[in-house]
Amino acid sequence: MKVIKSESMFPVRYRWGLLALVVLFWFILGGPFYIVDPEEEGVVLTFGRYTSTTEPGLHFKWPWPVQTVYKPPVNVVQRIEIGFRTLSDNPPSYISFTNDREMLAEAEMLTGDENIIDCAIIVQYRIKNAVDYLFNVRDQEGTLRDIAESCTRLVVGDNAIDAVLTTGKLDIQNRIMEIIQQIADEYGLGVNVIAVQLMDVQPPQPVSAAFKDVATAREDMQAYINEAESYRNQRIPQARADSVEMVNEAMGYSAGRVNNAIGEAFRFTAVAEEYRKSPVVTATRLHLETLTALLDTVPITVVDEAAGALTHYNLVGGDK
Repeated sequence: MKVIKSESMFPVRYRWGLLALVVLFWFILGGPFYIVDPEEEGVVLTFGRYTSTTEPGLHFKWPWPVQTVYKPPVNVVQRIEIGFRTLSDNPPSYISFTNDREMLAEAEMLTGDENIIDCAIIVQYRIKNAVDYLFNVRDQEGTLRDIAESCTRLVVGDNAIDAVLTTGKLDIQNRIMEIIQQIADEYGLGVNVIAVQLMDVQPPQPVSAAFKDVATAREDMQAYINEAESYRNQRIPQARADSVEMVNEAMGYSAGRVNNAIGEAFRFTAVAEEYRKSPVVTATRLHLETLTALLDTVPITVVDEAAGALTHYNLVGGDK
């Protein structure tokens, strides 16, 4: 029986050629080295199982299917758009709920007072755990979009339309961000929600004019309130000052009357005591003082009959 040697079946040059093809195929698939960019993080799988994480730089890996490397952008702030989509940044181009039915379906929401409102929202996030982000959820961006949309509907549904359109935007944004982060952590999504921004909040187009009229009326009402507050702030201090002045005048008048009454009482008591001692003298004196006080208030005319002719002397002041 003749034995055929393996060297005759596979000559050396064929083996070297096969090795060269394997090496070439390896390089086509990425080669033995890979580069992790500064904004990325390398996640290495060995036979499909996570084995290590690599930092930015040049690294070695075994060919597929032994090792596979994913490089998620962990240091890049990414964003999800709800109610609109950015088609290009330069020049800026968008589709939104105003011109696209699919975007309108995303943007339409019901407020707590049963009004419909259209909201365009941006959710900014960063990958905080690359392994969780890659392997805990299959469609990371789509899952986060669904979470953001449902959380927005929840928070908008807890608020009245006036709060969503005007005064409550900041609180609503913060509340949406908190709930998105909470649900993302429960899912093990491995992301950190940085900000939620209500980009465009509008009433539906058919009733937009009516909402504008209401907003104008509300602004007019606030202007009237501010004007009334200004008038009140001006009048109240003046009224208080006038009241203080009137109180002071009344107190002064009261003190004068009281003191005068006390003096009259003392005078009457003194006269009564003198009258008790000398009734005739006191009565005569009171009579003369009364006449003096009375004559001081009327003009006096004296007719001198001895002059032969009727002569009048008008006594004014000290000529009495």
